[in-house]
Amino acid sequence: MNSINTTNTTTPEWFALYTKPQHEKFVESALIGKGIESFTPTVLLKKKWSDRVKLIEQPLFKSYCFAKFPLKDKIPIVSQRGVVNIVNFKNKYVSVQDNVIDSLKILVENKVKIDPYPYLKAGDRIRVKRGSLKNVEGYIIEKRSKNTAIVISIEAIASSVRCVIDAADVESA
Repeated sequence: MNSINTTNTTTPEWFALYTKPQHEKFVESALIGKGIESFTPTVLLKKKWSDRVKLIEQPLFKSYCFAKFPLKDKIPIVSQRGVVNIVNFKNKYVSVQDNVIDSLKILVENKVKIDPYPYLKAGDRIRVKRGSLKNVEGYIIEKRSKNTAIVISIEAIASSVRCVIDAADVESA
């Protein structure tokens, strides 16, 4: 199933918000403070300086935050400091499916090593059938004897994340 939905203006749906650079977490916190469900997936990355190496938490998708709201209530969202716009194509807003956001939340909560990955359109859609990542959905991009690389794609922002899991834990979605 496609992760781009046509939107209903009165039902809360997840939308990708394009933010000013390095404002992803600021926007998320400000919207949560206003009672709007928001989510910015983050990853821990090693940053090297000349004298040390430090783990830094960074947004998985630079300049994007996700928020759940009815489209009719978009004015407080787009007027929030740090928000550039709601992602749209030809002036049509597109929502992100709940299961995509849920899958990203599961990956982040379980501290699975995830990396940004080039956006993919084709591939077999799969679902993790057991373990801590149960019900995560994505596409198979590489299958080895014991491990499978899967990708979760977010069409609304043309971005994806990649992780490797046990091949025995996946089934066709």
